[in-house]
Amino acid sequence: MVDVAVNAMTDWASHGSNANTGGYFDAANRCDALLDSTRSVLGDFLGADSSGICLGANMTTMTFAFTRAIAQTLKPGDRIVGTRLDHDANISPWRIACETAGAEHLLAPFDPQTGRLDMVALEELINERTKWVAVTGASNLIGTMPDLKAIIALAHKHGARVFVDAVHLTPHQPINIRELGCDVLATSPYKWYGPHAGVMYIDPELLESLPIAKVRPASNTGPRKFETGTPNFECIAAVQAAARFLIEETMERIVTSEQAIFAPLLEGLLATPGVTVWGPHDLVARTPTVSFTVDSLTPDRVAQELAAKKIAVWSGDSYAMEVVAQLGLTNSGGVVRAGVARYVDENDVKHLLSTIRGLVSR
Repeated sequence: MVDVAVNAMTDWASHGSNANTGGYFDAANRCDALLDSTRSVLGDFLGADSSGICLGANMTTMTFAFTRAIAQTLKPGDRIVGTRLDHDANISPWRIACETAGAEHLLAPFDPQTGRLDMVALEELINERTKWVAVTGASNLIGTMPDLKAIIALAHKHGARVFVDAVHLTPHQPINIRELGCDVLATSPYKWYGPHAGVMYIDPELLESLPIAKVRPASNTGPRKFETGTPNFECIAAVQAAARFLIEETMERIVTSEQAIFAPLLEGLLATPGVTVWGPHDLVARTPTVSFTVDSLTPDRVAQELAAKKIAVWSGDSYAMEVVAQLGLTNSGGVVRAGVARYVDENDVKHLLSTIRGLVSR
């Protein structure tokens, strides 16, 4: 977490306004004001109508709640289209909704060699029976960024709505929901230097029409209709602070900084004998995230060796089970995933590359 987010959380917890919404006293008014101001800041950050900004526990929990409501609008014969590039949080909730409603759930493949989504296959799956297209903004495992504008236009042409999982996209690229035209977009503040929480934009008209499960006293309109129970005000204060930090920093500056650090990492891994890079081998339409394997070593073993050198990477599938399956790596333990964030520098990259070269030269 960035320092301003940490300070915002502790300040809120300590300043005596730990009440709830809807009261007539000052602490309750401050809670209401915090929700309103946070929606406004997030609307600016995401280029969205603030009246569609919903706050929650995490992206997965919010997506399950959303798809539970969508399941009530589906009928047998309806179709939901997803992709095999996605994190399972944008696959299983839709699959379960389809099973509940008797609808069809299909996944578009990607090219295992390039890591790029097969747009021809996707187009063949989307038809007049398609109600939703659920697509990642960027693969959390191999970094691929599908052409969201093209996918959204294709879905809307057939009368389908679009849900974008932007968890891995938001920390690395500027987002403007008004320009994209998607119907729903979900993101996780902990990915962009905030607390562990969830943010979901839902088109305000869609939000009003959804049969959302809620307690009877909860609001029947607006974001509070979707936000079950008492908001986590301390977390929300930190979410707002993290978003303000990125607005002030500018995502364009972050993109430039991350690309400068990431390019040597990708090039170094591609040039190392005994290392296989999975997914895109270039810097086009991708986040600064790379997955790789090392000959004769399992991904878990590589991650353990790197951890011993104070290098933090992930091993396995990182919940991107379909990606690993299509790459044919499920039985061999998946991949090693490394990525660049705002606090990663050139020395970190050099340390990782030198350690990997030491492993393959043993």
